[in-house]
Amino acid sequence: MAMLAVINPHNVSAQQLAQLHRYAGIGFLANLTNALILTLFLWSIIDHMHLLLWLAAVLVASGARLAHAHAHRRNVRGVAAGGNQSLMMLSLTAINGLVWGCTALFLYPALAEPYQLFLIFMLSITSAGALPLYIAAPATYLLYLSCVLVPMILMLLLGSDSVDYLMALMLVIFSGTLAITAWTMHHGLMESLHKYFGYQSLASVDGLTQLANRRTFDETFRDEWNRAARASLPLSVILIDIDNFKKYNDHYGHQEGDACLRQVAHALARCMRRSGDLVARYGGEEFVVVLYQMTGDEAARYAEQMRAAVAGLGLVHERNETGHVTISLGGATCIPHSRDNPEDLVRAADDALYRAKEAGRDQVCWKSILTI
Repeated sequence: MAMLAVINPHNVSAQQLAQLHRYAGIGFLANLTNALILTLFLWSIIDHMHLLLWLAAVLVASGARLAHAHAHRRNVRGVAAGGNQSLMMLSLTAINGLVWGCTALFLYPALAEPYQLFLIFMLSITSAGALPLYIAAPATYLLYLSCVLVPMILMLLLGSDSVDYLMALMLVIFSGTLAITAWTMHHGLMESLHKYFGYQSLASVDGLTQLANRRTFDETFRDEWNRAARASLPLSVILIDIDNFKKYNDHYGHQEGDACLRQVAHALARCMRRSGDLVARYGGEEFVVVLYQMTGDEAARYAEQMRAAVAGLGLVHERNETGHVTISLGGATCIPHSRDNPEDLVRAADDALYRAKEAGRDQVCWKSILTI
C-alpha cells in the first residue's frame, strides 16, 4: 500500500461483482412477471399442475439468486468468497436459465402454432431483459442466454417444417446480437471503472513522493482501527520526521529538498513487506506508517529497519550532526476498543517521536499500551 498510483485490480473486480448483484431485485421481479404472464397465457391449454410446478421452479431459482445477491451485499461471513463466489453465481445463473429453457421440452411440443410463437417471444424477451443485469459479467450472461435459448433452437432444428428452421436461424442471429451487445456494454463499463479508479488513485496519492497522502492515511487508519477493535488485535502507528530538514532546505535549496523527500519516501516504501501496511506522507517532512496485527516489539523492529534504510542512502547533509540524512521515529501500539479515541494513538506516537528528537535524533522511541 505504499505506491497507490497504480489501479488495484481487486477494486475493479469487487466493483464488477457489486454491479452484478446490485440489480438482483429488479431481475427477480422481471423474471417472476414474465413467468406469470406466460402462465396466465397458457393456463387454459397446459395442465395446471405442470404450469404451477414450473412457476414454482422459477420462483425458487430466482429467489435463490436474489438471496445470494443480498448475502453478498451484506458481506455475510458465511458467503463463499473468491472462486467459490464465482462458482455459486455461475451455478445459480445456469439454473435460472435452464428453468426457462426447459419450457422448450415440456411446453412447446404440446402447443398450437400461435402459442408456440408466443413462447418463443417470451423466451426472447426474458433473454434480452436480463442483458443489463449482466453487463459486468458477459461470460455469465452468455451462459444464461445459452441455457434459455439453446433448448428451443435444438427443438426447432428437430422439426420438419421449414418455418421451424427459419425460426431457429432467427434465434441464432438474435442470440449473437445479444452476445455482441453484452461484450460491447461490458467494454464500456470496464473503461468507466478504470477511469473512476484511476482518478480515485490520483486523489489518494501525494504528488511529490507518490506515497499515500494525508487523506488516505486518515481513511485507512480509521478502517484499520475499527478492524483491530473488532478482532481485539494490536495496531501500531509510527510517526517519522527527517532530522534537521529545514536546515537541509536552507542549505541546499528547495529542489534538492524535494529530491531528498522523494528518496526518503522510496526508502520507506521499500520497507513495507506486507500488502496491508501503509506508509503515507503526513505533511512537510513527516511520514506516518500504519501496521495492523503487529506487536509493539515487532513494530519497533520494523521502525529500526526504516531508520537504517534511510541512513543507508548516504545522502549528504552537512547541517546534520551525522553528516548525512537521518530520520527520527516515534511509535505506539495498542489494542483498540470501540469506546477509545483513535487520535490518542497518534498522539502517543507523536510523544514518542518528540522523545526520539530530544534524545539526539536518528533513533526509534516506542510506547506500547494495552488500552488508551
